[in-house]
Amino acid sequence: MKKILVIALMAFVPCVSFAAKEYLEEVESEVHEVEGTVAEISLIAKSCIAQNVRNEGVRISDSAAGNGLFGVGSGPGQSDQVEGGSVIVSADVEHGSITANNRVDYRSKMLAHNVKSTMTFLAKDGKFKIRHTNIEYLQKSTGSMRNSGYSRVGKWFGSGWKDAEKALSGVSDKVAECVKAGPEKENW
Repeated sequence: MKKILVIALMAFVPCVSFAAKEYLEEVESEVHEVEGTVAEISLIAKSCIAQNVRNEGVRISDSAAGNGLFGVGSGPGQSDQVEGGSVIVSADVEHGSITANNRVDYRSKMLAHNVKSTMTFLAKDGKFKIRHTNIEYLQKSTGSMRNSGYSRVGKWFGSGWKDAEKALSGVSDKVAECVKAGPEKENW
């Protein structure tokens, strides 16, 4: 009887407690074809990124008593601002690489979230793609639990990671459409 119990436990325990944790590490667009040299495409992209990508501050809150947000303050009804910053970090137009900070709001399971990433626009002659890395998210209001801000996006059941991925892809799609449309010519 002991042997059967040990064998049953050996078969069941690894399935439950030793599952590897997987995180959303990268979201990459398809390769888009467009006319132009690396420098021409990148120059248009720089403008499109400035128009469509945001890195604004995010208001977070909780109603947990104790040390409050980030160990500062105390009492219920705590809220704090996670500061934003510049969008474009670096732009090497001649070599087809633009790096930007990105933040976008989205909803997952009826809760308001914000996901941030490092967005990299990569161009070659006649084509480009957009990649998001350093991906983290936060829940804007955590109710009675302490809101600790941004953390990695887990890829497991119930984590809402597909909604975060969709939000990042939406930013990539906006930038890609702008680049493919080219610069707007205005008549004054």
